[in-house]
Amino acid sequence: MNSLAVQANGIAHRYGKQQALSEIAFSLPAGTRCGLIGPDGAGKSSLLGLIAGVKALQQGQLDVLGGPIQQRRHRDTLYARIAFMPQGLGGNLYPELSIRENIQFFATLFGLSKADSEQRMHNLLLATDLLKFAERPAGKLSGGMKQKLGLCCALIHEPDLLILDEPTTGVDPLSRRRFWELVDDVRRQRPQLTLLVATAYMEEAEQFEHCLMLDNGKLIATGLSRELAAVTPSGKLDEAFTHFQGDRQHDAQPLVIPPRTDSTTDIAIEAHDLTLRFGDFTAVDH
Repeated sequence: MNSLAVQANGIAHRYGKQQALSEIAFSLPAGTRCGLIGPDGAGKSSLLGLIAGVKALQQGQLDVLGGPIQQRRHRDTLYARIAFMPQGLGGNLYPELSIRENIQFFATLFGLSKADSEQRMHNLLLATDLLKFAERPAGKLSGGMKQKLGLCCALIHEPDLLILDEPTTGVDPLSRRRFWELVDDVRRQRPQLTLLVATAYMEEAEQFEHCLMLDNGKLIATGLSRELAAVTPSGKLDEAFTHFQGDRQHDAQPLVIPPRTDSTTDIAIEAHDLTLRFGDFTAVDH
């Protein structure tokens, strides 16, 4: 049995004249958690799309879950084994469909029986606290609820590889924490599940065993997170990322925001008894 979930060698990808990825090579053990970090435009979404099979491989060798993804026979077997949440709040959802209908749609895509899909959906809705909102359209959900529903849709078929592209960007801190608790609960039940996550939050990346650092379409570092972070005195991944960027960052100075000296007490916002309801659900109560 192959112990690697992903193995990439010489991966390159272009959009017209724009080189999005070049010379990408790394391996990811099965059953591990890996964070993919890098600035906007670094190529994170392109790399995840190639691994998920939603983008055609242009150059290099990419093995996913035990075989080459460019081989059609193997790629066809991956659809039921990979779950991919694209970037953006609710990017894999249909806003006109209810929570229940969205999950049922994905269950049908993966060929689950009615009994299996109903049982799994109930468990996922219960775990995500979405059960009482099951008939609400996805377009009427908050950002955190959309991400939890997106995770339900991704997990309905119990994949072996879960790929998340900045799943908590734009989500409030409490919803972010709950989201990762849900992912951890799933992984405890299915320890063979491999998790690959692009994230804009360094504290999220630091909780993963492995880390990929991407900059300008090139992999500048890869390995165990604790070993990468150890190259700096602080032991932090964000400073390690700057370290691996090299000479381009040597002249960079830390951002210093001076304290405000204006002692004005003028009120910027004042509110009284604000209330907002969605049907019988009160979102803001006085």
